[in-house]
Parts: sequence; structure tokens; C-alpha cells
Amino acid sequence: MKHIKRKAVRADSVLIIIITFAVLLLVNSAAWVNTAWENVNFSTIMFQMHTPLNGTNSEIVRSYFTSCLLRTIRGTLLIAGIYWMIKCFGNDMSFSFSIVFFNFKTKLHIGKNKKEWKIFSRIYFWGMMTGYCLICYVNARDIGVFEYIHNISNKTTIFEEQYVVPESAILEFPDEKRNLILIYLESMETTYASREAGGGKENNYIPHLTELARNNVSVSDSSLLGGGRTCRGCEFTMGAIVGTSSGVPFKSMIAGNSMSEYAQFLPGLITLGDILEAEGYTNYFLCGSEAEFGGRKLFYEQHGNYHIQDWLYAREQGYIPADYHVFWGYEDARLFAIARAELDRLGNSGELFNYTMLTIDTHHPEGYICELCDDQYEQPYANAIACSDRQAAEFVSWIEAQEWYENTTVVLLGDHVSMATDFWDDIDGYARRTYNCFLNVPERQDTSHLKNRIFDTLDYFPTILAALDVEIEGNRLGFGTNLFSDRQTLLEELGAEYAKELAKYSEYYVENFEKGSGGVGD
Repeated sequence: MKHIKRKAVRADSVLIIIITFAVLLLVNSAAWVNTAWENVNFSTIMFQMHTPLNGTNSEIVRSYFTSCLLRTIRGTLLIAGIYWMIKCFGNDMSFSFSIVFFNFKTKLHIGKNKKEWKIFSRIYFWGMMTGYCLICYVNARDIGVFEYIHNISNKTTIFEEQYVVPESAILEFPDEKRNLILIYLESMETTYASREAGGGKENNYIPHLTELARNNVSVSDSSLLGGGRTCRGCEFTMGAIVGTSSGVPFKSMIAGNSMSEYAQFLPGLITLGDILEAEGYTNYFLCGSEAEFGGRKLFYEQHGNYHIQDWLYAREQGYIPADYHVFWGYEDARLFAIARAELDRLGNSGELFNYTMLTIDTHHPEGYICELCDDQYEQPYANAIACSDRQAAEFVSWIEAQEWYENTTVVLLGDHVSMATDFWDDIDGYARRTYNCFLNVPERQDTSHLKNRIFDTLDYFPTILAALDVEIEGNRLGFGTNLFSDRQTLLEELGAEYAKELAKYSEYYVENFEKGSGGVGD
């Protein structure tokens, strides 16, 4: 009989620890996301949980470990410890306390009674768990868990109604095709510019990019510097790459998503890389981290057969020492140096190319301060932004000085708005938008429709092709609209309901993108 009781006590102890740890881990994880990441929703978290974490910045892993796991372990030991102290030693103690609630007042006394202390220990434990569950509910609501559940529970037919398949039959490339250099600028948004220029800050942290946009082609939601809205499903780098490359938001919420097996990345989707490869382009992707992170390597290899030039490639080619690793891999100063070397070779070879690259130094929480950065501002993140602005402009100037630039279009895009949490106290409700700039656009493209536009991430897909002088029948691909045309974007035409519909479950998405075989011209 005593043996059975001891087993019951052990089982009870294990259950208390498991429940406490699980509840606290949920609370601390949700709180960490809310405080460490801005503009991140639950669908983004679900996507990252289904992709390899190779190449993740160690600071993010360390932040989660110290803020969540260690706090959860300490909290579990404290709560469970107090619970068992009450159970073990409560029988030898007694105390009284009063409860006052409005006009209600009562006094409770717990004496040296085993049954009373047993009830009190249970009230203590389940009261603590209830309180933490309420906190967890609030945090879960804030990161969009319930919105996520709503979206996967409701179907949409907007793909059947509005999606335009990027078939080769509706695309006409020029006789003399143009090279493309596509630069994704990490977390680059027009908010960093001064209010006078059209941004949201007192200081202009991106004066060089502001000047580039002013002197070239840039699409804006105002008459000054502005940009595009971040489409749902495109709030993180991989989502932005998918959206700008296909005119389709990345939907990680779909049941049976092949990404969970990490073997194929939306095999039925037709992307910019697929289209350019079919037209004789050789595609390249350069980044200063491991391309496998977030599914980038898989996406680019399966959609356009890109040559991957990541942190591992840089080590293999001797661009960096074998043991070199800072921030996510290597800093942008080295990225631009590698790009110069690679583009110098490509440009002089006569090869038709699409060279896509991704910067990293402006990644949250505070960016990366390299040896080229000044200590001009109090906040490290501001200095990282200003440094990135200067380096990007210098790189563009180098491109413009090359002989092969004459037949090359350069596109700079902010992949998404920043996820930093403590840089926005002074923007006074400014509507944050992603940066864009198109250089060396063919003269026959109409640039009179680029101001005061309402557009999002998906509209960049056909606009990039148009910047390569490609004629698009109907001026729409995927859900994107060619912004050089006078056709309304879907946001302008359908309003806010359009964005809500895109977030919902789509059978078309599952059957045609996740299960489909794809292929340009299919």
C-alpha cells in the first residue's frame, strides 16, 4: 500500500513539473516574440518551425535561451518548489488572512490540518497556472495565434478569381535582353528618411538611398519618398522573396504543406527565376549567411536553378578565411566586395545574367556595426542603417561606372519593414513602407503613374519584368500589377478586403502550387 502511495506521489510530482514547465514556456516564448520582434505574426513563426535553422544568428538563439528557457526553468523550480513546501511542511504551520472585495469582507484561517493544507496547495498551484494562462492568452492574441486559426478555418476563392498565371504566352521579351541585378536590402524602409524627404524620422538616416530614389525611378504611396505595403505572408525575408518573385504571398498555414517535409518548395509556383531561366538567363543568389536558412537555397535551386553564393561558397572560394564568422556569417562590406568580383567576371563574359543578392547588416535587433560604420548616432541601429545606406549607394555607383551597365537594370528593394522594437517612438503614426528604386529602366517605360499609388509586395513581380523591358499582356502577373502601367493594383481596386482574403485558406494554392508540377508555359 505504501509502495502504491509513493508511486502516486512521484507521478503527481512529475505531472506538476510538466504542467508548470509547459505553461511557463508558452508564456515566456510568446512574451519573447512580442518584445524581441516587431511585425511578426504566427504564420511566420509556423514557417520558421518547419525549416532548417542552419545559419541562424547565434545572438537570436542566445536571446531565446536566456529569455525563455532559463526563465522557464527558474520559474518552474520556484513554483513547484513552493507547492511542495506547502504540501510537506504546511501541516506544522497555521495562518490567517482577510479577503476584501468591494463591500465583501471575510477572514480565513488555515490551521494544522492536513486536509486544509492540501486544498490550499491545490488552490495555490492552479491559481498560478490560471494566471499564467491568461497572460499566455493575451500574448498569443498579440502575435496573431487566433487570427491564424481563423484564417486556416476559412476558405477563399480569390486565387480562382484574380490570380494570373505567368505564362510565357503573355510575356514578350525584347530582342536585346537586359541583365538584372536585384538587391534585397534587409529591413530597408522609407521610415528611416526624414519627414521632409517623405520618411518618418527627424534625421535622414538614408540620405544616399533617398537621393537615388529621387534621381531614378521609385514607386511611392505619396508625392515624396514612399514605398509599398508589406503583404501578409511577406513580412519576413523568405516570404518577401516569394512575394516579389511570384506575385503570390507565402502561405505556411496550409495543411499538408510540402515545406514540412523540406523536400520541395511550392513546386507548382512560377517565379521570376523560372521565367528568366527559360529565356536564357543564368541566375545567381549571393548572401552573407547560409542560404539553407529559411528555405532560401531550396527555393532558388528549384525555381530558376540559381548558383548559390552564400557564406559556405565564400569560404570555398577563399573570399573569407575558413574560420571567419560574424553576425549571420559575414558582413555587407565583404558581401559588396564579393559582388564586385563576381559581377566583374559576369559582365565581361557577355553572359546574360540575373544577379540577386541580399544584405544583412540592418537585421534587428540592433544591426551589425562594421569597421566602415561611423559612430554618428546614439543608437547602434541608426548607425547600422546609415552605414548600409552609404555602402549600397557606393556599390550602385560602381555598377554605373561599368561598361556592361548600359544593358543592365538594377533594382533595390527593402525586403520587409524592420522587426526592431525600439526604434519607432518618434514616428508619430507614420505609415511604414518598404524602400524601392529602379535604375537604368528602358526609356519607353511610362513613369508617370509611380506616385500616390497603393500597392504591396506582390506588385514588384511584374514591375521588375517591365523594368527589363518585358511586355506583359494585361499588365498583371500573379496578384501583382505592373506599376509602370495605369492599371489599378488589386489593393486600389478591391481595398482592404483583398488583403484579408489573401490570408485565408485556399484550395487552389494547395492543388496548384504545393502539389502542382509548375513550369513556365504550362
